[in-house]
Amino acid sequence: MIIANWKMNTTRSEAIALAQDVRSISCRPSTKIGICPPAIWIDAVSNVLKGSSVLLGMQNCIGDPFGAQTGCINAEMAKGAGCQLVILGHSERRARFSETTEMLVPAVASVLETGNIPVFCIGETLAERDSGRAIEAVVGQLKPLLNAGLDLDGLIIAYEPVWAIGAGHSATVGDIGIMHRTIRAILDRPDALVLYGGSVSPESAGTVFSSAEVSGALVGGASLNAEKFAAIVAAWEQN
Repeated sequence: MIIANWKMNTTRSEAIALAQDVRSISCRPSTKIGICPPAIWIDAVSNVLKGSSVLLGMQNCIGDPFGAQTGCINAEMAKGAGCQLVILGHSERRARFSETTEMLVPAVASVLETGNIPVFCIGETLAERDSGRAIEAVVGQLKPLLNAGLDLDGLIIAYEPVWAIGAGHSATVGDIGIMHRTIRAILDRPDALVLYGGSVSPESAGTVFSSAEVSGALVGGASLNAEKFAAIVAAWEQN
């Protein structure tokens, strides 16, 4: 699975045009492509994707039911808007809005209950890696999910080393392999989909995808350019 996270980018017309370009990307049926636009453009992008195999995703949601939560979107709303994916726990939200895995457990549960796919992001900071605590940090971000007793069969993990996001360089293939194997071992799911994120680009994709442990990618900046995103999809299929 190759998922585009557009973050807080695109005007309405840009979102529609970019979605049209992504829809036209040719790939094998086994390669799943997803788009996560800003929430305000979900409806417009959904109209573009109708009848295609491209999955639509929300960049975030909360686990609360309908109620007095100004400015929030819950899992039922995401489902009703036509989404199949919801990104949760992205490092940018963890850093800016102090989101923790403990806080995100209800959101994961609610997305799973709707039948949608949570794309749960985890990853260590540079300080944690430099101090030899990278695995400890990632395991710590997973444990509250395991302790919640949820059925996580529908969960996708996106491993995004925080120090690599937007930095123009990725983790080494060896480090990626170790972390992805560790994640699957903690989940006790050898077949779990574990995507890599962190400055995935047409230049780095081939190297990242050379690891047998990688199930695809969560792509940030490069996904705002249809040609670059198509090149990443092509790199996956050439792997």
